[in-house]
Amino acid sequence: MNKIYLRPHHGLCIQHYTGRGYDEKFTKNMDYIAGILKNNPTQEIVLCKGVDALCECCPYNHEGICLSEEKAAKYDNKCLSLAGFNEGQHLIWDLFQKTLADEIIKKSALKYVCGDCVWFSLCEKMNMNQ
Repeated sequence: MNKIYLRPHHGLCIQHYTGRGYDEKFTKNMDYIAGILKNNPTQEIVLCKGVDALCECCPYNHEGICLSEEKAAKYDNKCLSLAGFNEGQHLIWDLFQKTLADEIIKKSALKYVCGDCVWFSLCEKMNMNQ
């Protein structure tokens, strides 16, 4: 598959994904993208800001613009800063997800990054069960 464009904070979402989403269309797309990444650890990704592969079917995507862009950009910037990556950087999924796990999840910084996300309680619950 070609490169997958991914918002930095979506690397955290994929690691905590449990098959739940905003609606059926979004969930099917999330299943598809998460499946590609989890089954292909060497899949090339490009870190981007703005609408990405997961956002394509999101109900908050309005003609290519995220209706929650301010909040999403805040999550992205915190991920980039804590993990030491840059917007536009090309890397493989495995390195990206391991770095997010090491620099954010294992250091208990998830709440700092995205504690006001509507899905945060699911992620927090998954972390406690690991």
